[in-house]
Amino acid sequence: MALVSSSDITSSIIAETVFGVTPTATATRYELPLGADAALLTAAATTIASPTKRPNRASNGSRRGMVNLEGSLDIRFQNHAFMDVLLQSALSNTFATKVLKAGTVDSSFSVIHKLANDMYKTYAGNMVTGFSISTTGNDEVKSSWNLIGASVTDGATDNALAVTAITGATEFLASEVQSITVAGQTLSVAELTFETTLDRTRRPVLGSNTGLQFGVNGTRETTVTVRAYRESFAINSAITGLAQAVSFDIGTTGAGYRFQLPAAYGDMPVDSISDGSAFVTITFKAGYDATSGTDLVITKL
Repeated sequence: MALVSSSDITSSIIAETVFGVTPTATATRYELPLGADAALLTAAATTIASPTKRPNRASNGSRRGMVNLEGSLDIRFQNHAFMDVLLQSALSNTFATKVLKAGTVDSSFSVIHKLANDMYKTYAGNMVTGFSISTTGNDEVKSSWNLIGASVTDGATDNALAVTAITGATEFLASEVQSITVAGQTLSVAELTFETTLDRTRRPVLGSNTGLQFGVNGTRETTVTVRAYRESFAINSAITGLAQAVSFDIGTTGAGYRFQLPAAYGDMPVDSISDGSAFVTITFKAGYDATSGTDLVITKL
């Protein structure tokens, strides 16, 4: 039996039409470009211990309960169709032409890790509980996606769907973060962090160890933090504490995305000094905007 090398493991992603059911036809299976040493998704199970006393002070052991699947996918943020699957799950909606508004229409997907030609791990019923995008000047644009899932299956044969390979995708660099607008001002930004989270909760059910489609607890929390070079005090007076639009573009027309917080509430700007420069850091939290009907919009450029 040959040992598995991490460099030989490949991954793919398939949008599900039925929660927890991995499609084998009439769907597109995309290559999932994880890092060479990226961790695989993990699955555990609830341990239900027996209270029963056995002879000689022994216990009666335990049994395995509901499967708990979780993990994160660390991916260089890029322009490709597989990103739609992740973005739509994260924002609980679907793209209407090129516009994705955060909503309440949940979607799930399957992830398949191929360890060898006779070793496949299929994780089904995955949803995004949150993701982040971050970059600093002269660096890559990183993204990390936290998942919750319903089941895992180990198999010796591959899914019937062929993998659609990534070709011509743009792995974004910091130089491709083209525009950042904060309260109507364009800043010289040294660092940018975007994060959105949604608390998805498990729904155990009698008669099954996989549970039902996940529930949602609380509200979506979205923040944007910018660390810009201090050029004047104009940004201080511009941040009023009231709702203001914040947006940034990654990529260009036909190969990029625009992230918009239509109503963002900014904290007090914070000054700092490092590496020979003065900086101002501002953190914004997204709120509901009646005109947009949401708190977060992602648009394909």
